[in-house]
Amino acid sequence: MRKKIKLLAIMFAFTMQSATMWSATTSMYPVSLSYRQGPLLGNNPKPSKAPAHYNIPISVVLDEESLQLLVTALADGEFTYYIYNESDEIVSQGVLICSNNGCYSINLGFFSYGTYYIAVTYNEHTYGGTFEIFE
Repeated sequence: MRKKIKLLAIMFAFTMQSATMWSATTSMYPVSLSYRQGPLLGNNPKPSKAPAHYNIPISVVLDEESLQLLVTALADGEFTYYIYNESDEIVSQGVLICSNNGCYSINLGFFSYGTYYIAVTYNEHTYGGTFEIFE
């Protein structure tokens, strides 16, 4: 009987801890990035090979509470980013010089509510994704 009560107490504590961790992360949303192929040069009408599968070298998470994009670099190098508003105007840009597994933040405090697009260039490849800032 005592073993069952101990097990029940441990399970209850684990459940409460899991619920607390889940509620603490509800203001953070991943920004899904995908590879963006550039325009064809010279309007070549010939068929071309499908692009190779590119691993996305960064992960981006929107922290709505602090109004920041949290960037984790999965590779060393220089990442150039551009953030566009709904009118396709650049509202922010910069360069992140990253080390492997380094974390960096992009301040969005001066952004108004709406949908934005982030484009990140690394080794002549561009990755992009959208995120939204709510009221």
